[in-house]
Amino acid sequence: MQKRFLGDYEFIWGPVRKGVSESILYEFLSSGEELHDLNITFGYKKRNTKSVLAEKSNLYEQIQTVERISGLHAFSASLSYCLSAEDLLGLKGKIHENLQLLRMFFAEAERLRNHIENLSEITEATYIQVPSALYGYYAEMLKQLFLKFLNSRYLMGINTISGFMKKLSLDDVKFILGSIKSIVCDVKEIIRKNIETKSHIDRLKTTGKIDMKAAKQFCSKGVVAKSAGIDIDLRKTKPYLLYGGIKLKNVELHDGDGFSRYMVRIEEITQSLCILEYCMEMLKKNKFDNTSNYLMNRRDLDKIIMDSMKKGNTRKHGFGYVESSEGPIFCYVKDFDGHIFKKINLRYPFESNYKLFTHGVKNTMMMDFNINEATYNFSVAAVDK
Repeated sequence: MQKRFLGDYEFIWGPVRKGVSESILYEFLSSGEELHDLNITFGYKKRNTKSVLAEKSNLYEQIQTVERISGLHAFSASLSYCLSAEDLLGLKGKIHENLQLLRMFFAEAERLRNHIENLSEITEATYIQVPSALYGYYAEMLKQLFLKFLNSRYLMGINTISGFMKKLSLDDVKFILGSIKSIVCDVKEIIRKNIETKSHIDRLKTTGKIDMKAAKQFCSKGVVAKSAGIDIDLRKTKPYLLYGGIKLKNVELHDGDGFSRYMVRIEEITQSLCILEYCMEMLKKNKFDNTSNYLMNRRDLDKIIMDSMKKGNTRKHGFGYVESSEGPIFCYVKDFDGHIFKKINLRYPFESNYKLFTHGVKNTMMMDFNINEATYNFSVAAVDK
């Protein structure tokens, strides 16, 4: 990093930081108040996931590995893997409608939980402590709700190829939806009061501002792209599962600042709740009773695989994608040997967004760095996979 102005100095932050922050090294070039340049170094906890996945003995173990790459996006990542596997095995288009609705339901539940948790982080970055604690409390309530019904706070161990891993009844889904609606109602009241807090809004507005040109240049994804006027969402542009049957609202702003990213998350919370209600109504219409018809053990899965191979339905490769709370997660699988996929390539939205983050924070105020980091909300674990 080269000095640019008289009086500039360099300093580093990380890779070990306070709390449970992920390992990342920031190298700043600053004149005291203004941040002139930033370099980011990842790789302190590189896990060589591709090699680890290739050493697993069956598809179940591969799914478990995939969903542990980035815990907050466990369901979305494992779902993208399952969709790509179903594509390769010739099962695409043969998945029961109720199973697709359940997948949508929990994908949106994960999205909603992540957005509420990030609202807590953004509010903490603006030093509004009470709302931050309340957002965190409701995010924790959602985690405990998932734990109660699905034995996982982060929705792990649910997805499998062409099936479902947990016993769940329609009444269970109704209760989960009812609890989520109650939580969202309380969260919206916090949001309403927060919007009236001038110091909170002033800290977010114009902070980390990016334009559409920069967002396109760095191939930004998800919330970051939508905040700069680029409404790219695979649920609309390339519908998967049953998203094609839903008219999704355009969620986009144009200022590209911290406030825009904050507001996109708020709009997406409302939209996710509408999708949850849609899934519930469709499950009722389809007379869904419980997940017993979709429960899949290893023997069942082996039989499905053998049948696909005998019928010649398998392809050389498979591709799947899911729109997570932060943008698309893509999965590409290849070289199926009858037990596992020897080649698996996962791509998370953070691999593009962190580059835009580095660009967007230049010439901003150092005191706003925490706000910028919180509003981008990228996962180091997903980059260091």
